[in-house]
Amino acid sequence: MNREAINYVKEAEARVDELRLRADDEIKEIKKHKEAEIERMKQETDSAIDAFQKESNQETQVALAKDEEQFHQEVAKETERYELAYEQKKDSLATRIAEEVLRRYGNS
Repeated sequence: MNREAINYVKEAEARVDELRLRADDEIKEIKKHKEAEIERMKQETDSAIDAFQKESNQETQVALAKDEEQFHQEVAKETERYELAYEQKKDSLATRIAEEVLRRYGNS
């Protein structure tokens, strides 16, 4: 080969090496940007999940508090009803006991 062809091949090899280095650098840069984008999307997703969980927990707490309040109201009504029934039966029972004592022992 003549000298000119040898120099041309050497220059071509140098350009190829340079292109490979540039391509490697570009690939690294693309991977870096892709990883950053993936991380950003992961953080957004995590934030959305956290927000959803907080909202869901808050809704559950509100529903639970409402159910608990309703339960307490029902218990209070039932308690009042039983206390009223107890008072009515207590007076009735006291009257029956007094009647029975009077019937058995009379006015002696």
